[in-house]
Amino acid sequence: MAEHDLTLRMIPSLDRQLVFPLLEFLSSRDVYKAEDILKAKVDLLSHTGMVDYTGELYKQLHNVDTLPAEFEQKREQVIKQLLDSEQQTKHIREVIENPEVAGSLRQDKLQNLKLLRDNYQCTPEMVLELYNFGQLQY
Repeated sequence: MAEHDLTLRMIPSLDRQLVFPLLEFLSSRDVYKAEDILKAKVDLLSHTGMVDYTGELYKQLHNVDTLPAEFEQKREQVIKQLLDSEQQTKHIREVIENPEVAGSLRQDKLQNLKLLRDNYQCTPEMVLELYNFGQLQY
């Protein structure tokens, strides 16, 4: 069955958020060895902020109870990044979480930037930082 599977040809063209569900699906179908799927998941997620989940998969893959020190270091780094980004985006998050402001936003990006800049002192850099904060949380 694996010889007819196109997954290996598709994965290089897909984003991580699309590859992970695909790997989950493949693990339920027994197309590939469970160890190969687990290794692919660890490889895929090792470049994300999902350190705890990646650590659990690593433990399963290598059949160990403890993780290498690099996992704890990466975990601390990710938490620090999240806290820093959360602080940096506090103002703009408070603004856009306001129902009145959220109702004023439209499809037009330039109009939204102008509204945020003129009425709420939000800069394009703040919007970019908010985008980066969203990426970190994902």
